[in-house]
Amino acid sequence: MINRKTIAIANQKGGVGKTNITFNLSGALAERKKRILLIDLDQQGNLSSALLNNIYNLDTTIVDILLDDAIPVTQVIQKTSFPNIDIIPSNIDLSRIDIQLAAEPDAQYFLVDKLKEIGDSYHYIFIDCPPSLGLATRIGLVAADEVIIPLECHEWAVKGTAYLRGAIAKIRKRANPKLKIMGYLINRFDGRRKLEEIYRDTILESFKGKVFKVHLKNSVKYAETATFKMPITSYLPSSEQAEEYRKLAREILGYG
Repeated sequence: MINRKTIAIANQKGGVGKTNITFNLSGALAERKKRILLIDLDQQGNLSSALLNNIYNLDTTIVDILLDDAIPVTQVIQKTSFPNIDIIPSNIDLSRIDIQLAAEPDAQYFLVDKLKEIGDSYHYIFIDCPPSLGLATRIGLVAADEVIIPLECHEWAVKGTAYLRGAIAKIRKRANPKLKIMGYLINRFDGRRKLEEIYRDTILESFKGKVFKVHLKNSVKYAETATFKMPITSYLPSSEQAEEYRKLAREILGYG
């Protein structure tokens, strides 16, 4: 029996690499024969665009199962061209939930209810949350078991996570008591810059024991993966960057 884990990738700050991390981590885990379901909760649909063609012509997306309980989740799951990776896609239509679900007191539970239909079909479900603490992010956090928080080695990195940590604490108290922070993931690290080393040390000190050992280095190769629609482990399988994600995958496989 599969012990499924649902992991949200979240940070209300934009531009920290949530989508790229979700995309490349799924490739590294799929390479190890883990069945992965990706859920795109960002109306920009960047994760969906990286894995599917023309996301604006899809018959169904994540918004359909959030707005219509009669639609089975299996109807929304899309196969990708990569073995072991499926996706529930998103596009600009997701913006409708802020208006259409505004009066629904239980809206934050809608995704967790739909995921019960999946059973043990997947080893990991990764939820790519938008850069905000709005309804879509709350929906993702309520459905998750754990959260990975990506951050960069900048001056306000630690303080910038305070609102997210507060939101996680409230959700744990009121809606999802099992939710916990799996770890903080340093992304786009440039060890040649002294300031980044200083900020990295601040992150390590502030979140002792909760920072992933792998620090993802800054590289244009990661941006290329979205352009060529291939996770780094497929695009450049022998590269240093692919090995970074394999190490991250091993950390996650060994977690808990």
